[in-house]
Amino acid sequence: MIIKYNPEEIQAYLTDASNLFGNCEKVYIPENLEELSNCINELYHNNTPYTISGGGTGLVGGRVPFEGVVISMEKLDKVIDINPEEKWVFLQCGCTYQNLEDSLSEFNLFLPPNPTEKNSFIGGNLACNASGSRTFKYGTIRNFVLELSVVLPNGELLNLKRDNNYKVTSKFSLLTPNQTKIEFPIPKIPYPKIDKNTAGYYLFPGMDFLDIFIGSEGTLGIIVATKLKIYSKPESVIGLIIFFDDLNRAFDFISATRTESIKSFQASQKNIGISARLIEFFDKNSLSLLRNDYPQILNNIACAIWVEQEYKVEQEQEILNLWLENISEFTKLSDSTWVALTEKEHNRLREFRHKIPLKVFEIVAKSKFSKIGSDVSVPNQYFRNFYFEILDRLESSNLQYFIWGHFGNSHIHLNIIPETELENTLAKQIYDEHIEKAINIGGTYSAEHGTGKLKKKYLEKMYGKRIVEEMKRIKKIFDPKDLIGRGNLFL
Repeated sequence: MIIKYNPEEIQAYLTDASNLFGNCEKVYIPENLEELSNCINELYHNNTPYTISGGGTGLVGGRVPFEGVVISMEKLDKVIDINPEEKWVFLQCGCTYQNLEDSLSEFNLFLPPNPTEKNSFIGGNLACNASGSRTFKYGTIRNFVLELSVVLPNGELLNLKRDNNYKVTSKFSLLTPNQTKIEFPIPKIPYPKIDKNTAGYYLFPGMDFLDIFIGSEGTLGIIVATKLKIYSKPESVIGLIIFFDDLNRAFDFISATRTESIKSFQASQKNIGISARLIEFFDKNSLSLLRNDYPQILNNIACAIWVEQEYKVEQEQEILNLWLENISEFTKLSDSTWVALTEKEHNRLREFRHKIPLKVFEIVAKSKFSKIGSDVSVPNQYFRNFYFEILDRLESSNLQYFIWGHFGNSHIHLNIIPETELENTLAKQIYDEHIEKAINIGGTYSAEHGTGKLKKKYLEKMYGKRIVEEMKRIKKIFDPKDLIGRGNLFL
């Protein structure tokens, strides 16, 4: 067990990508499961609160401690076993997404959900039910979890398997190895009917026992290991970054591409057609940040959309022609489309996408104010109007803003960077309006980043006080001393 006390050594554990800063007494870094379990036992008996630390890539302050100690998962980072025949991987949850991706690539395998931040820990991905660009086709990481190993707040180890023959019905009732009974009725929660939502606990009749820990943001137990379902890499992938001269026509393209792709997923059709696995959006302000790096970006661009589709090698020319013909119906800039067929070309498109948030972070670093960033998703039928209402509000405000997102899932990342105190106040007001509007039309304030410590007030706005109190009671059943993840999720 590594233990750090020195204030200089523990500084890195007191913040995350949200730039929220906290404090703690010391940092424990267990090097195996036994050390972790013993550490939790000691903290439990001493009534010491603790916060679980992942890769520090979170955007809502979930790993930032305000008291007690930190437990870092960084040394529990092994890919233990990969089974290429049965298509599964077993790994410790301190493993980064990049290390998992590299390990799977050796066997021509991949994990379909692809969280944007490659340095994120798999445990953090599970704690937030992470998603990413390919969620449009494959769903969130929850869909790929076969087993979980979880250390409960009292130090007990649970090993849970997804079991289609044994589901939670109207009551969650689980007996731990030490004969501790965890039992409560499943409350009826008005979850939004959308593809992506990580706000609060996952509580559905028919869920597996392990599902409650996925998306619980380190408040019910420590996810220490997992077995994940994996896929063979597709034979080929086409990637396109498409530039649009008209924003309305871009939304027409998104709607048409989404509809055709969903039909394809549902039919599992063998006929060649539009079947995007991701539909990503970048507004004109985001594109303007990249002109020095990519001078071929024209000045009259309204936005850009990135799509990818998997296909068989012999279909390449037909798929390419299909997309280019389709694109020409929606934009006058179709001849400027970037096409990626080789790995080198795909890396160029990925680099383009990743440079946008990096450029924004550079601006934030020079600002006296924090970035105000959202993570909302709304029902598809309201998405266009929702976006244009936000846009009108932002344009009339004269604030500096950048928008990108997973528009296949009607999921927006709005980023506002204020420059004065007055602008900061206005930005927060627009941010609140933006979230309230999303909730009112059946959406969520947290599509993939979680609630953490920064968005707690929105949980009650979304579900109401009664539901939040139900979730608090469930937290108390798992963690009667309220020691783990204190300050996350609940006010």
